[in-house]
Amino acid sequence: MARDVVLDLRVPGRRDAWLRTHWSPPAVDPRGWAWVQHGFARGARHLAGLADLLAAHGIAVVRPDLASLRPWHSLHDPVFLTSAALTIARAVEVGIPQRAGVPVGSAWWGIGHSAGAGVVAHAAGVLGHRGERDDVRGLILLDPVDSVGGLLSGALPSCDGLAMEVAALAPSRCNRHGAMLDVLRGRAATSIATFPTLSHADPERIPAVLEAGSVPAPSRAAAWACGPPGPAEDVVVLARRVVTSATASA
Repeated sequence: MARDVVLDLRVPGRRDAWLRTHWSPPAVDPRGWAWVQHGFARGARHLAGLADLLAAHGIAVVRPDLASLRPWHSLHDPVFLTSAALTIARAVEVGIPQRAGVPVGSAWWGIGHSAGAGVVAHAAGVLGHRGERDDVRGLILLDPVDSVGGLLSGALPSCDGLAMEVAALAPSRCNRHGAMLDVLRGRAATSIATFPTLSHADPERIPAVLEAGSVPAPSRAAAWACGPPGPAEDVVVLARRVVTSATASA
């Protein structure tokens, strides 16, 4: 597996604002790229296994770090998130990741875990307004949770008609007991798959290889906060579904 490329991208219009992005080059001919977004109080490293897995199947991946204090970034700030979406899109357009050794195409998927689901939905809406809707293949939301201010709920109208795959995990305080699912069930072009044995934190255990023996052990903190972790075999089932959804439309 090729080493990730870390690119610090200048965010226009925001004083001293930089966006740290981690890019995973595809291991085979590129099918497109995916924006893989971590959840609240997490970081790009928490979804490194998923990024490597997608890259192994020909999908370049960008994982932005969108939660930091210096400079201040927040998953709850739609103004900053709009700037971040435009910054990443421009980087691809002008060939910044390509020159760094990460081939990408124009088509992309938004894959968000927890509050990161709202980020990728918001990004799809922002780029759609630029006339780039045809470039968005779809959204894959891993146990989505709406953020303070309703980022995900607010983004849904701008995503009308866009295919959306949702993985619903066991209810817990971490996913607000599945409150967002009631909103998504009434949306057209949405498919919801339920994984009752998996906890809200289990997407962070997705490994780079589709084998149960490669699934990392859960952290005690995650188990305390989000409930009992699921079996490694079921984490692989979830991982396989994400890969299948992303590559089916390639």
